[in-house]
Amino acid sequence: MKKILQTLAVPILIILFRPIGLNLNQSIVLATLILTITWWSTGVVDKLYASIFMLVMFSIFGQTPILRIFAFPLSETFVLIVLSYIFSQGISNSKLAQKLLEPYLYKYGSNYLKLMILILILQFIMIFVIPQPFSRIIILSIIIREYFRGISLDDKSQSTLMFWLHTSSVFINMTMIKGDLILNNALLNIANINLTEATWIKYMAVPALIFYFISAAGFILTFNKELKKYNGCEKLLEVDKEKLTNKDIRNIAIIAVTVILWATEGLHGINGTIIVILGTAAMFFNKLLKKEDLKCVDITLLFFLTAAFSIGKVMTSSGTSDLIFSNFVSVFPDEFNFLYIFMIIIVSMSLHMILGSNVTTLSVVLPGILLISSGVVEPIMVMFIVYVAVCAHYLVPVHSVIILIGNGNKLFSSKTTIKYAPILTIIVVFSIFFIYRTWWMLIGVL
Repeated sequence: MKKILQTLAVPILIILFRPIGLNLNQSIVLATLILTITWWSTGVVDKLYASIFMLVMFSIFGQTPILRIFAFPLSETFVLIVLSYIFSQGISNSKLAQKLLEPYLYKYGSNYLKLMILILILQFIMIFVIPQPFSRIIILSIIIREYFRGISLDDKSQSTLMFWLHTSSVFINMTMIKGDLILNNALLNIANINLTEATWIKYMAVPALIFYFISAAGFILTFNKELKKYNGCEKLLEVDKEKLTNKDIRNIAIIAVTVILWATEGLHGINGTIIVILGTAAMFFNKLLKKEDLKCVDITLLFFLTAAFSIGKVMTSSGTSDLIFSNFVSVFPDEFNFLYIFMIIIVSMSLHMILGSNVTTLSVVLPGILLISSGVVEPIMVMFIVYVAVCAHYLVPVHSVIILIGNGNKLFSSKTTIKYAPILTIIVVFSIFFIYRTWWMLIGVL
């Protein structure tokens, strides 16, 4: 209780003194935002209850239509995320990923470069097979971990390569909306921008892949000693493949048809959500999923996303954003240039280091930067610059959920993350200026 009371100090002062000309409602909105983010970041209050608190306060004082505040649970994205949890659980239950993929690691992973290429291929394929990003990285880490145990790789090299599996998953997920259905749809929702998968790929696929390879080079440079130990391991040239049962074959058919239809949505026009609904229903019919598997849906995450998505809408509708960010307009140059981009990067990275969560940072930073840059540069450019600066960069595991999952499962330590952070920071800044910006100029959108 003492810790909770301590978090109330700044919000109460904001309500009492109403800085920068805020009225009562606006000061309550800002105080609610600061208090909830503090609770999210510190864990003083459970994330579920903190999210509910924010939604209640925004509904009362946010001067925003209720349907706008609760736009996320009323959206198709919400349905798709829920279904992706359940569909991914079905794939996990099947154990097919382990049965089908592990033999290829033994056959082709003779040195660390080949293994890193195999990881890239697996990450890309699994985007289409397992739509839920958290389930995907957990299943991939199980496959890779069992392989490492099979070749008796030493613990330090294991943790180093498991770290690369997680951090590189963050990078490959940026190439398409499907890469991270939660984070990438959060970005579009917060920016209030509608993009098709094809348009996202046009903007992001090529520069994100180049970024991936540069990051891999930085990783090899940083962890060369640990990677050389992998090359010294004795590896079996092949491993006996498990025989597939008739049920396995039926499960493969269900997953394959669903994945192919979902991946080719643009050709046949069938909505991706409908495809996943039918695929999930087929899994229940084939007893790959049971009623108990519905518990896999993360209710806390859904409430958190609903609250996080409402921040930009409430801050804008209540006029709070205008008052706060109008004070920062003079700091930015009058035209979109290198300094302007650098200011966006600094603001985005700095607040990310403080706020921790990617979605929280995007919810706070993006609406404000979009407001400041209105009439100076296209919103989509601002959105993607902030996205790369926030989501591709971290210092410690709490700055990225996928990194946090690996660290929480004790696959690698925070020290490994911190060791890579300096070179990653340089790569992110360099890439925004000379890879992403150059690509956008080449395709004529900047």
